[in-house]
Amino acid sequence: MSNLVPAFYELLSKMEERSVACGVILAACKNVSAESLELVKRDMEAQLKDGLTLHAAYDKNKQILGILLEQKKLADTHFYALQIRDYMLSRKLLTGGMYIASFPESSRSTAQMLMRMIQEMKEQTEPGSISVYEQHGTQRQQEQASILLVNPDETVNEFLRIYLQRKGYQITVAHDGGDGVEKLRQAAFDLVITDLNLPVLNGYQLMEKIRHLGQEAMSKIMVLTDKKLEEDVQKSFALGASDYMTKPFSPVELEARVKRLIS
Repeated sequence: MSNLVPAFYELLSKMEERSVACGVILAACKNVSAESLELVKRDMEAQLKDGLTLHAAYDKNKQILGILLEQKKLADTHFYALQIRDYMLSRKLLTGGMYIASFPESSRSTAQMLMRMIQEMKEQTEPGSISVYEQHGTQRQQEQASILLVNPDETVNEFLRIYLQRKGYQITVAHDGGDGVEKLRQAAFDLVITDLNLPVLNGYQLMEKIRHLGQEAMSKIMVLTDKKLEEDVQKSFALGASDYMTKPFSPVELEARVKRLIS
């Protein structure tokens, strides 16, 4: 996954807690060193003036420059993006297009929005073209929450997939811990529901991987297992689980817990 989300995680969390508007700009950009990035950030702040608070990070693997603008709505973000584009074009930094959005106008979650923007970042034929991230509210069934089920039991997966889809959730299934990690690298999920008894990587190892991926920026974890020992519960919470539920389970109670975690 991109390192932009972990790089901005603390800042994004604070903005959500305070309900502070946040403009987001992604730009396809050639390799930028840490020293060059600081210089670019300083130059852009000087050019934009008016006391703008700008944060920047660069993903070397995806070659994407991420810029956060504090307290800026979409219209302001678009205005500043035009100036940033001119600055970057003049220094021949852009290799493709730019993608812009704003919290909370474009999404209820800044981390989700940023991750999905990175996933949807399209290669533009003309460097400097600007696209606006489409809102994921009513246009995506009220920003349908996404859940990753990680369980080797086909019966449990099929039951939960159908049950939760009927409740309005997007469901993705992984049959082992390794498959779960791969799906987490490919997409952002609001919630991961995992068993502890998994092939390839067990549930504990999966939670460790999630921490290392930086996926805690947008995913909560629920453990659904037949393990009932106190040590399993404690270890799960220590590794980042937000809830722990044992089998057999009530689907009504599970849905209530899912709703609480995602909301």
